[in-house]
Amino acid sequence: MRKILLILLMLPLAAVAQVRFGYLNYSEVVQQVPQYKEAQKHYEELLKRCEQELVRNEEELTRNYVSFLDGQREFPELILRKRQKDLQDLVDRSVVFRDQVKKWLIQAHDSLFAPVNAIVDNAIARVCMHNELAYVIDTEKAGYLFVNPAMGYDVTMAVVNTILKNGEPQTIQATDGRQFLLKDSIPNDTLPLVVKDEADVVESEEGSAEGENEAAEGAFH
Repeated sequence: MRKILLILLMLPLAAVAQVRFGYLNYSEVVQQVPQYKEAQKHYEELLKRCEQELVRNEEELTRNYVSFLDGQREFPELILRKRQKDLQDLVDRSVVFRDQVKKWLIQAHDSLFAPVNAIVDNAIARVCMHNELAYVIDTEKAGYLFVNPAMGYDVTMAVVNTILKNGEPQTIQATDGRQFLLKDSIPNDTLPLVVKDEADVVESEEGSAEGENEAAEGAFH
């Protein structure tokens, strides 16, 4: 932490002030991915089958335990010990089985949602590069107690629109009233945002269409 503070103190104030960042709630964006519902459906089906198997396993354990209690007074010593051992083995296997199911469900969830997360991560990277943002933070993790909207940008809609438009990087829209235009002289893959006064933000439909076509050249399907 001290090293980070020292580095920041060494940087020119102007350079620090120029750093722009974005923020969003990752889970909310993930749910906007078209493939999310299908992945969620498959996971819920797996979860249901696993829960049914766990219930069946629990019922089997209960039956054996009740049977042991009913007959323990009549069992010879040798049989009683064997029944106790069998019951304990069944309990141990049940615990191991529950742990294995839990781990498997986590792996299945990660596997099913990996393509969805990859789409979101790619869209975040495109929006970040397109708008020259230094980084994007996830407000869901609560790692930041406060985000100043005058310094950071809510990139939620830009990321969602990028996803829905097959990867075409979108321009962020500031929530505090600031408006932005793209510089036509900058390469499409690194187009920065330029803050303009409201009187300067009037563009013709033709000019807007040309800017969108140029930005779309770097899109992927």
